[in-house]
Amino acid sequence: MRYRLQDTVIKAKQGDANATEEILKKLKPLIYSAIRRYASGWDKDDLYQEACLTVIECIKDFDPGRGIPFLAYVKKKVYFSLFNTFQRQQRPVLSLDQTHEGQDGENSTLGEQLASPEPGVEELVLTDLEIKQLYGAVGKLSPKQKQVIQMHFFEGLKYKEIARIRKSHYKSVLRLKDRALKSLRENMGNDGWE
Repeated sequence: MRYRLQDTVIKAKQGDANATEEILKKLKPLIYSAIRRYASGWDKDDLYQEACLTVIECIKDFDPGRGIPFLAYVKKKVYFSLFNTFQRQQRPVLSLDQTHEGQDGENSTLGEQLASPEPGVEELVLTDLEIKQLYGAVGKLSPKQKQVIQMHFFEGLKYKEIARIRKSHYKSVLRLKDRALKSLRENMGNDGWE
């Protein structure tokens, strides 16, 4: 079936409507299987139409020279398309015009809040507290852990470069980083103070 399908895909790519229709008929069980898997309880006809559009896009985009079988290519695309459709439908829709009462008692829209470039007083205070906590937590790290954190996160060095500079093994640098981050998380979790 695969080779016959490849020939049919080539015909469909050249604009043969009958070939496109034949592909859709052959893939109908695959499409309904994907619908049952990802979106049971939804309108099957709408999802079937969505999947058919995805198959038609796959026909246009398919490149036989890549060595990927059309069936594998279309299966992944259909599954991801249905999954994404399902995820999009699940998200709540927020209106930018919806008003919310702020902590200061004034009403503003979500759009106004998002558009405001300057941080609020609460954000500045939180940021200042978080910075103090971070400094306190970093102060509790061993000198080796501090060095690895400094080199990677502040100087932007890769772990291999850090290992070369420290004349140590790459894995030991990763272990130091992991222990340092674990310690930072623990210390930040309890406000960074003992």
